[in-house]
Amino acid sequence: MQQLVDLLHRYALGDTWRIAFTIAAVIGTTAMLRLAQKHLRRRDGSMAEKRERFVFSRNVIILVGITAVTAVWASKIAGFALSLAAVAGAMLIVSKEAISNLLGFAMMTVSRPYRIGDYISIGSASGRVVDVDAMSTTLVETLEGHQATGRTVTVPNSMLLTQPVRNLSVTGQFVVHLLHVGLDPKEDLLLHEGLLLDAAREICEPWRSEASEHLSRLEEIRNVDLPSAEPRVVVELGDSKQATLALRYVCRPHERVKVEQAILRHYLAHRPALAAPPASEADVRPQVRDVKAVA
Repeated sequence: MQQLVDLLHRYALGDTWRIAFTIAAVIGTTAMLRLAQKHLRRRDGSMAEKRERFVFSRNVIILVGITAVTAVWASKIAGFALSLAAVAGAMLIVSKEAISNLLGFAMMTVSRPYRIGDYISIGSASGRVVDVDAMSTTLVETLEGHQATGRTVTVPNSMLLTQPVRNLSVTGQFVVHLLHVGLDPKEDLLLHEGLLLDAAREICEPWRSEASEHLSRLEEIRNVDLPSAEPRVVVELGDSKQATLALRYVCRPHERVKVEQAILRHYLAHRPALAAPPASEADVRPQVRDVKAVA
């Protein structure tokens, strides 16, 4: 241990300017982060857009600061690393998880599987991305329909190397959802299909043209085929006991449950009333006996 202290002391002597530069870099990086936060706070845009800009600016500023300090100390670090090969090997084993997190962050920076504000699912965690740093990604946990639970989930970036990432809002401000309605195959399926389409068209009419333009722009930018914003129904006959009508519609991510409930209520209000099942003989006979007894 004493040899390590002497080695550190020897390398520190005569490096006053490097130490001063490092302190100045830390102070400058902190000041730049605060200035960036204040500047982005004054700019127009939604909270998600401001948050995305701040996270990107923060990561760039920190990366530049670390690169500058590393460049100044490069020669010393090289000699110091050679002298402490055994310690470096031990640190490598201990910091395996940290290195995996950094590799996951590097992969995310290059491939961009998600951004701030996206709804994602990774492993057993799902929610809205609110923060990304070199070690982890923070989500606001959500349930089915993007309903927030009020809890946050911190996912290590190393999971990006081993777990599939599902981006549930890859189409941006408008997303495609499916609504399944189960029916008896003996019912008039075409009638119910028309009722579902009428309900979806009426509820989605306020944003349908805007959603159509948005999806068309995404098709041109990303060169992919995206579904139409026009509601569609697919009939599924899984077995002889039940048929399923799958309604596809487009809405904003945070309005999925609200829109789904509005469509269902409109559909139920206009669907034909179900006929009461015929009474069986077992149900009728006791009533007849009761009448005779009264007579």
